[in-house]
Amino acid sequence: MKALLRLTFVSLVLAAAPLLAQSKGAFLEKTVDVPRDFRVPVELSYEKARIVSVESAMEPKEKDVKNASEKDTQIMMLRFYYENPGYVKHKVTLKAVLLDEAGGVVADGSGTRTLDAKTDEDTVSFFVKVKTVDWPRAKQMKVFATFLN
Repeated sequence: MKALLRLTFVSLVLAAAPLLAQSKGAFLEKTVDVPRDFRVPVELSYEKARIVSVESAMEPKEKDVKNASEKDTQIMMLRFYYENPGYVKHKVTLKAVLLDEAGGVVADGSGTRTLDAKTDEDTVSFFVKVKTVDWPRAKQMKVFATFLN
């Protein structure tokens, strides 16, 4: 009888092993307009966490672009708004790729942050280095979110 129970237990463990080995997580992506003077909706969700929108700060102004040489760069910030009403905090890697009208890459940046649990609205941010003269060419932004558990 003990041998039968042991065999059953071993069989259940072996059957469940692939399920236990699978790690939870998600890779999400969305293309949005480049945030300039206002927040742009992103709407990427994983479990109860949701990246709601994105805005830019410290981006090159029109005066900066006019006075810039081809080599001038500026560090700008992308601020992502999120909500996570659940009881689980999530680690997320966000990557933003700024694209011109033809789909060419103008600039990119990324950061790994934690989305705190029981949060109605908060932000996570990272910096992006962009050539000052290229900033007006950026028309769309591809947002990638990798949720890691």
